[in-house]
Amino acid sequence: MIRRGLAKTLTFIIWVFGLAAVASLALAIVGVTGLFGLEPDPFAAIFAILLAMPWFFLLDSSAGGHPEFWSFVLMSAGMVLNFLILLSLRWWLRRGLGVL
Repeated sequence: MIRRGLAKTLTFIIWVFGLAAVASLALAIVGVTGLFGLEPDPFAAIFAILLAMPWFFLLDSSAGGHPEFWSFVLMSAGMVLNFLILLSLRWWLRRGLGVL
């Protein structure tokens, strides 16, 4: 009973995380590259980096010749990995598996 309530709460958190990830990645792309006539801002990607932690920092040294492109790829991959971790936690709560 408690696990089902936690699973519903976690479903809400997953939706909020997904929306925040898409919004922060869009803000990073627009802000860093200076699209739509905006002045480029190097700190526009900070929210995307925070949502991609810790994977972004573990793989950050692999950004080679084009650091902006690879940084966007790493931020996206980190967000997807965190999203998958949240989905697997929800699956675990809904199935009621024991922790060993």
